[in-house]
Amino acid sequence: MAAKTDRPKNRWLTLGVLMAAHGVNDGFMWIIPPLLPAIREHFHLSYTEMGAFLTLYRFVGNLFQAPAAYLVHLVPISTIFVSGLLVMSVGMFAASMSTSYGSLVWISTVSGLGRATYHPLAVTMLSRLFGRDSFGRAMGLHLSGSSVGMVAAPFIAGLLLSRFGWRLPLQVWACFGMLAGLSLYFFLRNQNGNLQPKGKKLSWPFFSVSMGTYLLAAGVWGVAQGSFMVFLPLFLVDHRGFSIEAAAVAFGVMAFSGAVCRPFLGAAMDWMGRRKPIVMGGFIIAGLSLCALVFFKSTAVLYVSIVFLGIFGSGHAGLADTFMIEMIPSHRREETLGFIYTLRMGVSSLAPVVVGFASERISLERTFLFLAAAGGLAALLLLPAPEKPVDS
Repeated sequence: MAAKTDRPKNRWLTLGVLMAAHGVNDGFMWIIPPLLPAIREHFHLSYTEMGAFLTLYRFVGNLFQAPAAYLVHLVPISTIFVSGLLVMSVGMFAASMSTSYGSLVWISTVSGLGRATYHPLAVTMLSRLFGRDSFGRAMGLHLSGSSVGMVAAPFIAGLLLSRFGWRLPLQVWACFGMLAGLSLYFFLRNQNGNLQPKGKKLSWPFFSVSMGTYLLAAGVWGVAQGSFMVFLPLFLVDHRGFSIEAAAVAFGVMAFSGAVCRPFLGAAMDWMGRRKPIVMGGFIIAGLSLCALVFFKSTAVLYVSIVFLGIFGSGHAGLADTFMIEMIPSHRREETLGFIYTLRMGVSSLAPVVVGFASERISLERTFLFLAAAGGLAALLLLPAPEKPVDS
């Protein structure tokens, strides 16, 4: 009981502010895919070129997560968060004014550096603010903040695309990012004493066999997840007869499903006292949902599959990491998560260009079947991993 009373009294307010920042941060990844069909028409791009655009943007941001995690030894956490969000927002606003495919790629790639600052530090703070009895709920709510961005971004794209083209939706979201960055600065500037790790020494990342098993399984699914989330709107337009606007709305339905269910999945983890069954089940159901997208053309089945992809393909993804986070000693989490997210997300960020290249040769439908198989493989890989939290 003592451990609970020692935790900061304002932790839920801190969580709320981080939820808002998370929503804007992750919303950039959800506003771009619905815009891809329009960007393709504007610049006359192939699947491979569209995949390369997303790959470079994501890869640079993922690559620098490990160095960002070590910045807590030199720079206040509030400064790291705010700087990253503003770099990404200003950069994407500039990218929206690109007059060529080349400028779109390099400007968005540079702005992707801002993505590196958020995830390893935010997750570490939450793991310290909330004990095991409430960590699942805290992560579920935190990811719901991300889900607000996931939901709002595609619908904004769908509303503005037909009248204003692909540039304005990206500019609107970039303005949200700048506003969120400034708001975060004014809130966190007086909170550093509670958020900054105390007495922390430089150390190498922590590793265990169980954690390695999880990372292998999550890496396999991450490649599939990072691919279908990019190419789903293009799949619906090219293979199921959706308009660009209808595909954006369907993408928003997927995001909304994940947003609604994330807190419940987190609460289920707390209630069960276990993470692994929900993690494995999510991998399997998401894989089956991808299969249904390919084999069935009924609109009703398509939307049911999209809803299940939202719940278990995107909604449960961040919650799955609670299984791995609790394997890491609390005083080693920043640097460990920085390296983990760099490695795992760096690999998955390469997937869009590979999937784009494959889709031009064997079709996007067949490529989706390979991505579906990754769900079953990830569950199989995770089966022998024990669930052993190191901190209570």
